[in-house]
Amino acid sequence: MQTQLSNLSRRRFLAGLTGLAAGGVLAGCGGNGNAGGGGGKNGLTFLNWEQVKGNPLEQAIQAFEKESGTKVTIQPAVTQEYDTKMRTLIAGGSPPDVMRINDDFVRGFSTQGALLDLNPYIEKDKLDTSAFAKETYEFPKQPDGSHTAWVLGYEPRLIFYNADLFKQAGVPLPPTTWSPDGWTWADFADRAKKLTDPGKKQYGALVYLDTGYEQTFTVNHGSQTGIFSQDGTKFTLPDAKEVEALQWATDLTCKDKVQPPWSALQQDNAETQMFAQGKLAMMFATFGTVPYLRTTVKDFTWDVAPPPADVEQKTESSVIVFCIPKKAKNPDQAWELLKYLASEEGGKTLLQGGAFTPINNKAAAQLAPNGKAPEHIGLFAEAAKHLTATNQTKNTLGARELYRPELDKAYNCEKPVGDVLSQIKPQVENALKG
Repeated sequence: MQTQLSNLSRRRFLAGLTGLAAGGVLAGCGGNGNAGGGGGKNGLTFLNWEQVKGNPLEQAIQAFEKESGTKVTIQPAVTQEYDTKMRTLIAGGSPPDVMRINDDFVRGFSTQGALLDLNPYIEKDKLDTSAFAKETYEFPKQPDGSHTAWVLGYEPRLIFYNADLFKQAGVPLPPTTWSPDGWTWADFADRAKKLTDPGKKQYGALVYLDTGYEQTFTVNHGSQTGIFSQDGTKFTLPDAKEVEALQWATDLTCKDKVQPPWSALQQDNAETQMFAQGKLAMMFATFGTVPYLRTTVKDFTWDVAPPPADVEQKTESSVIVFCIPKKAKNPDQAWELLKYLASEEGGKTLLQGGAFTPINNKAAAQLAPNGKAPEHIGLFAEAAKHLTATNQTKNTLGARELYRPELDKAYNCEKPVGDVLSQIKPQVENALKG
């Protein structure tokens, strides 16, 4: 699927390009409804930023309806300016009972007291939370202990690679398990050099276009926080370990010439297109890339491997997050739906979309190639044991909109990463105040 979007919206796109997203007619499992409003005593209203019709999310909701006797009214998807619409609905007096929420906004809305704390439900139902991927499950947990959103699944980031290019160059394939043996940053860079062919405009690697690399590679280099401090008030990306990690990634372009120049990556989805055309040997990307490559790549074998390990071997994951607004009219029914979607049964249905990993570990464990690439798709399920999450802030999106454009100066080989980040740090930390 080709979608046009800006680089600033890339992370949201990758989160949305999941089994929750599909084309089709605006329709709901229980019928359409106007934005806002409750679903009645035996029903609830549901709002997503992508269409629900014709994909596994619809199937899972229908299964819930049949099992519970609760009618779910799917409201027309808000595909443009969803975040603005969400603010309006939450501020109003009658928001949908269940709403998709941008993961960057969970802390801010929680601080405002706009989201329902789910802890009472979790405790009342004695929910076995060990059944869920730990880092992902704990993502919505706030400093006061409240649990203000619900993660249905996640999209781990791995290294996608063109196995045919490796074999043609006589380069050892990446590891097939989560292991740092023979897969250090030096090993990765060495392979990238051998896989680069300037005459064919073939590059060995691409790691710094996917925005999740900031958290993954800084933590893998020994950072204790990644992009932001644990309390969400400090911009820690300009610290020493973090700068070294981002500079290493940038040097793959500016010094080693094994990564495409930044100017060649500004077209939407440039990286996946280059990979599909056989012009890119290794690419750091999310699980959401799998369906596109399965559909597009026909003339070579591709697979996945864990990120290379420097100090640790972790990976950042986009998360599929929903919430129950505090003003929801039917919170009990809303909770039952979210609980079902995170169950093993619900997770198995959502897994059919093949674009994200269900939060339920038993459902995720059923990831299998089924005769399709990638052969080692199970590494995405194993990623649950190796996740790192960006610390939440009151204004993550505002911070990113400040520092990411400035990083272009480093990615274009004009300035060192450290100079760029130290200069923008005061503005970013001012934005983090909310």
